[in-house]
Amino acid sequence: QAIHGCAVRFPDVAESVVHTLMDFLSSDGGMQVIIFVRAIVERYPALRPAILTKLINTLDEVTNNNVMCVCLWILGEYCETSETVKDAFDSVTEQLGEAPYVVQADDKKAQEKAAAEAAKGPKMVTKNVVLADGTYATQTIYSEAKTPAVTDKTPHLRKMIIAGDIFLGAIISSSLTKMCLRAPDVNLDPVSVKEMTVKSLLAMCGIVKMAEVTVSAQKSSLADCSERVTLCCRALLDPKASALLKKT
Repeated sequence: QAIHGCAVRFPDVAESVVHTLMDFLSSDGGMQVIIFVRAIVERYPALRPAILTKLINTLDEVTNNNVMCVCLWILGEYCETSETVKDAFDSVTEQLGEAPYVVQADDKKAQEKAAAEAAKGPKMVTKNVVLADGTYATQTIYSEAKTPAVTDKTPHLRKMIIAGDIFLGAIISSSLTKMCLRAPDVNLDPVSVKEMTVKSLLAMCGIVKMAEVTVSAQKSSLADCSERVTLCCRALLDPKASALLKKT
């Protein structure tokens, strides 16, 4: 809080401070860091390009769902140049991956098998051995199952969605929609804008499908998520709705 207050009062040091703190977005204090970043981005427009670039580059390191929500909101709200819009959109869609956003059967079986092996615990093996003096003795050995090497390289954002974070899915839909609506205004070519729109629509359809089939604590938010994603899709598909949203 002290660093936050000093950086807000003295903009000359705000940029260096925020860049240093953003290295801790994946730490336990990540929520305080991203709230601080949001305040600086709002208060000092001149610092936005550098901060947004740093945020885009560190997005793949965020492991907390709530921190990820704020990161995506900032990108959707403050990316106002062709470079930041394109880079932010590419980063989000790359980490989100293609639909479907549900656990595949093979992956589920592998996870269940690994969990079963871990639950077995160490095995006790007893055998007879010959000592140096020629006598016999009983030796008991505990053997633990080998820990499987970590080979899962799935981005954190995709893992969060597959795990059933419906609220995060709604934030992603809103952020991608804002970028697509802003793309023509920052002089992105029509082909790129159309490609961004198609990718966003496919991602949003996958998010709604995930919300329908995934059992999670946020299941009660399904109706709100579906309604919000539907509005985002309409904003991208209906020229009249798009024009109205740009005015606001």
